[in-house]
Amino acid sequence: RHSAAHVRAQAVQQQFPDFVFTLGGAVDTHHEQARLTWHLGPSGAEPVVVGFDVAVVNGGQIRSVYGFLDQVPG
Repeated sequence: RHSAAHVRAQAVQQQFPDFVFTLGGAVDTHHEQARLTWHLGPSGAEPVVVGFDVAVVNGGQIRSVYGFLDQVPG
């Protein structure tokens, strides 16, 4: 069984098969929350899309993810 986040990531990778997700820096954690910046674009090139997600964890399981887009193509 795949998480909803995994299914969304697979859909994006099918839509943009030459793009890869990479971390944009360290993952920040505080209590039961994690914040991470991610990049999406061709491997080894500047990212086309930049965003960050905030994940809420409860009991070791991701309960929700809130995603934000900081840079998108014009």
